[in-house]
Amino acid sequence: MEGFAQVQLTSKKWNGFVSASYSNFNVQRDGLFKNERYLENSFGSGEKITFSNLAYKGGFSYFLTGRHWFTANAAMVERPPIIQNIFINPRENNEIVPELQKEVVSSVDLSYFVRLPSLTGRVSAFYTRFQHTTDINFFFVDSGLGSDFVQEVITGLDRLHKGIEFGFEYEASSSVKLTAAGNVGHYVYASDPSVQINFDTAGAEEDLIAPEGNIDLGIADLKDLKLAQGPQTALALSVSYRAPKYWWVSSTTNYLTNNYSNLSTITRTSSFLMDPETGKPFPDASEENVSKLLKQNKLDDIYLLNLVGGKSWLIDGKYISFFASINNVFDTVFRTGGYEQSRNGNFGQLKQDNQSGSPSFAPKYWYSYGRTYFLNLAISF
Repeated sequence: MEGFAQVQLTSKKWNGFVSASYSNFNVQRDGLFKNERYLENSFGSGEKITFSNLAYKGGFSYFLTGRHWFTANAAMVERPPIIQNIFINPRENNEIVPELQKEVVSSVDLSYFVRLPSLTGRVSAFYTRFQHTTDINFFFVDSGLGSDFVQEVITGLDRLHKGIEFGFEYEASSSVKLTAAGNVGHYVYASDPSVQINFDTAGAEEDLIAPEGNIDLGIADLKDLKLAQGPQTALALSVSYRAPKYWWVSSTTNYLTNNYSNLSTITRTSSFLMDPETGKPFPDASEENVSKLLKQNKLDDIYLLNLVGGKSWLIDGKYISFFASINNVFDTVFRTGGYEQSRNGNFGQLKQDNQSGSPSFAPKYWYSYGRTYFLNLAISF
């Protein structure tokens, strides 16, 4: 259920708006059968989760002239967590995330626009903070407290996005157009979140990490580490030519950098330092050695060149068009993203795995396509 109201004000030199909304969100798990591993909280209706959310937005535009103007926008939005981050293991039980909070998004942006006969463009600065977010991950871990398949519950996680972006288009002539666009961003974790692991307690007692079925691992040291949001700096320059005889060609070069793989949260908790055999910290788990082992992995810089072109004809009232493109002309192979595996959840095991020269649980990466081609022929009648 949601409702909103908005007021707009307009004058010759400026316009603006303010708006507010209210929403109500309810969710409840209804277990249709009893799970033998969770006899007490798997069958029937679980706790009803309710969130009431407020949101405020406002914007202002000032027209210096008809060709130059400025805009400013701000927002504060409350929203419930997505369902996947409310229930810890909904396939098996009714357990919900402890101390669950609504997420809060605060954002502001400032922009300058220009529109001249041969030049149009925009420059913007933005700042957005996501607060009290929740995340749930499933994996098998050999932690400093024991080994098991766990549900990792992360709460109190804040993220910060800020930066500058721009885009300009310049018509050098009636046939030649130049375009430049880019984003220089700074996307980081803005808090040290709390981490809890949950696990099955139906096995043999000696195999359990803890008989309670969950352990609070405390905080994870994530603040100021980079988010895996793709390249945080992206620049593009394009040149296009459109001939009077209905053919055209364009080339775009891209430079992408400051791309990072996603982090393992559990390895940045105090449990990572513990030796599961002795229950004590590893003797060589010094701050220097741990920092070296957990250094965030920056992916390679990316340089790309793309070509595209086309031609059209009008024959006997039929419109025929031809379009072709070549992406990644130089057949560059690069990593587009990736993530740290959480299997090695203690210092000793991760160190040993890395020293092998061919780690069994090294970070996983996604790779780009090489050179790709696209061809399109269309006939309209």
